[in-house]
Amino acid sequence: MNEWFNNIRIYHLLIDRFNGGWQKPPTSENGRMDLTNVFCGGNLEGVLDKLDYIKSLGFTAIMLSPIFRSANYHGYHTLNFEDVDPHFGTWEDYQQLLDQAHEKGLKIICDFVPNHCWYEAPVFEESLLKNGGKHRDWFFYPKKDSDEFVSFLGFGDLPKFNLTNPEVARFMIEKAERLARMGVDAFRIDHALGQPFSFLSRFREQMQAVRSDIVVFGEVWAQGIGPQLASQLYFKTEKRLNEFLAQEAEPFSQDDLQADYVGTLDGVLDFAYRDILLEEVHAGRGIKGNQTLRSKIADHFAKYPDDFKLVLFLDNHDTDRFMFDCHDDVNLLQEAIDLTTELPRPFSFLYGTEQLMTNNPTIFNAEPYADLRVRNCMDWSKSPQLSIRKQTV
Repeated sequence: MNEWFNNIRIYHLLIDRFNGGWQKPPTSENGRMDLTNVFCGGNLEGVLDKLDYIKSLGFTAIMLSPIFRSANYHGYHTLNFEDVDPHFGTWEDYQQLLDQAHEKGLKIICDFVPNHCWYEAPVFEESLLKNGGKHRDWFFYPKKDSDEFVSFLGFGDLPKFNLTNPEVARFMIEKAERLARMGVDAFRIDHALGQPFSFLSRFREQMQAVRSDIVVFGEVWAQGIGPQLASQLYFKTEKRLNEFLAQEAEPFSQDDLQADYVGTLDGVLDFAYRDILLEEVHAGRGIKGNQTLRSKIADHFAKYPDDFKLVLFLDNHDTDRFMFDCHDDVNLLQEAIDLTTELPRPFSFLYGTEQLMTNNPTIFNAEPYADLRVRNCMDWSKSPQLSIRKQTV
């Protein structure tokens, strides 16, 4: 029932950075500490106003950043799972966006974050001993007599939910079911590697019980996660865990990691595909006419069942922009887009790529909040400079 997703063309956007009615974009660059969590004004109404723009570029779906009330502009620091963040709008705005997108033939994908919340979220504050310890087993506390908690990958303001607890799993699934009933077409599960396979399987099952054509795919990515954090992650087999623990001594396969989710999720974001492209680009071998590249891609796809949905992408909000990796070579970027759209797979395209957004230097230089370099506000005074429609590779 979810074949509609097989060749979907996804426009991936951060609500706050996409459109708030501005022409020239507000400042959102790194370098000022007061801009690290600032809301720039993008909202659901702004997305609604640009549906025709997105469709005119050739896209058939929109992936929205998380919509729940959040302590930060990007939506990944959830304060509660009941309200749409007021910076973005209301539940009525969200429903209107869903309805009008569907009328225009556009699907809506929801970025869902069940792994953690912000430390000031009431559901977490209630679990602290100093506040009564209600639902303490919803989180991970190594010491019974201490409020010291396990935080998401060491980020001390993001307590990690205990999704092995059936109550927590039920709570998260109920929040997602509300979105599914409103008409959300697919879910991207943030940091799926940090969630039990049993939870992910149940999540998918419950969403598809609401509507059989819903697609659930995950972000499964281990980059930057060292073996010391293995206890926060969930692996399908002990063998995979041991491979992860040994990653400093031997290669840790992104392909093997992704393939572990066959049968649990409908698909995953294909970080391995992006790695293959970047290997060729960084080696100076290019993309157009590169038969070695095509052979590598074919070998990569052969590792998965045909019905497992590998969501291809060149970059996202957590990576360097592909233009940066291309050294601002627009032709090379277009070749990468042409190749990717030619392949019979879903394709996710980060907002602003059509305006040739880039970053310099890399966001992987350990500088705090470096990811702001790839999360700039759209400049609506600019016209698109490239197309996803062209397929000439």
